[in-house]
Amino acid sequence: MNVLNCTCRILFAILVICIFTGTVGAATTEITIEKYTADGSLLNTTTVDYQWMEANLPVVGDGNTHYYLQGPVFEGDIWDPTESVNIKDMGALKGTSVKDLCDMVGGASAGDTITFIASDGLKKTFPQKYIYSPAPAMGIIFLSWYSKDEGYVPEYYTGMRLMFTGDTSLNPQGYHVFGVADEKATMDEQDWYYYSGKYPTTTGLSVQNVETISIISSVPATTQPTTTATQSPSFGVVICVFGILGAVLLFRKV
Repeated sequence: MNVLNCTCRILFAILVICIFTGTVGAATTEITIEKYTADGSLLNTTTVDYQWMEANLPVVGDGNTHYYLQGPVFEGDIWDPTESVNIKDMGALKGTSVKDLCDMVGGASAGDTITFIASDGLKKTFPQKYIYSPAPAMGIIFLSWYSKDEGYVPEYYTGMRLMFTGDTSLNPQGYHVFGVADEKATMDEQDWYYYSGKYPTTTGLSVQNVETISIISSVPATTQPTTTATQSPSFGVVICVFGILGAVLLFRKV
């Protein structure tokens, strides 16, 4: 009976660990930036967490200014030139410019592509020009790690999130909106995102829980891989360690 009881307790503890880690682990607290040659050879990589970014890199957003995206427009002009339909308030955010993060591994040049990879495997790829020379209507592309309503990641559970500062030129409210009209004006047609294959949106461009930024360069494979920095272990790993210690204590009490 004691052996059975012990086994049940350990299995229960492991189950709790897995559930808890899966819940809070949805939000990413660190980002890995990688740079590859065109043939897939790794040139450079580094990993930093949001605390390091806030302390060492310029912060985008002041935590009071709200940033907006736009969902699909089902009636009338689907490109909504006045940015007045289905505008989504993404929150009063703070974050780090993707350009600053890319520069940590050597930067990206014209012709390079930059892919954002979420913790669930979702990917979104942009050309270098969106990151390094965005049009004002698009604004700075950044990873948000703080929301005024929810706080820092992981409490800000959709962070780190790919966001756009946008400008205030189209909408009558003077909001910082990156809307579908901006998308059409500033992005190449193959990069436009469509809901159900028909209705353009910009919310579909906003990858959440980003964990990796991958630069694909045209640089030939002549440089050996190097690691420039590695920050503290992820939040999920810390939870697992404490969970295992808890399971051991339960075992010893039986």
